[in-house]
Amino acid sequence: MTSARRSPSTRPPTGLRRLLVLCLAVTGVLAGSLSATSLGAGAAAAAPPGSGHGLCFDLNSALARDSLTKIGRDVNGGSWEPRSASTNPLSRGCNLDWMLVTGNGIGDATYQSRVLLFHNGRFLGTVDPKPYSYTSIAGWTRDHVTVKYRWLRADDPFCCASGGPTYVTAFQFGGRVIRLGFFPPA
Repeated sequence: MTSARRSPSTRPPTGLRRLLVLCLAVTGVLAGSLSATSLGAGAAAAAPPGSGHGLCFDLNSALARDSLTKIGRDVNGGSWEPRSASTNPLSRGCNLDWMLVTGNGIGDATYQSRVLLFHNGRFLGTVDPKPYSYTSIAGWTRDHVTVKYRWLRADDPFCCASGGPTYVTAFQFGGRVIRLGFFPPA
């Protein structure tokens, strides 16, 4: 069987073809790479450091504890306490995991939080450049996490921040953290 060649008039321009290939490559990277293991064939990959209880990241792991030493004390001199973490199952493959921590230096509604990121058993850094109050996780997949930020306005009681919200979505690419969105105003 011979393949039909397109005439120059029906063939997409070279620039358009290159753009299409680039878009498909970026989409593949963002969606996560498909491996034989994720397709159900081949040997299962070894669980990454910090995993446990069938999850890619275990909130009670040595990796979780060790990462807290890398972000120092909270702004009020207290330590960071883990509050929640991603629950990505090992069976679906691991990519990006997160842990929300809060500072215990003040102990009121304005305590500050950080969101720590992990990739394949390695601490990558934080979503946020500095601690913020009123921080929560808006959603996540095995490839990204979206963080919701609120803040107090001048007349707000501590219980009820009315500023915002703003959202920042973080993902990793080549071992680096990429952030899209806006942090609260300074």
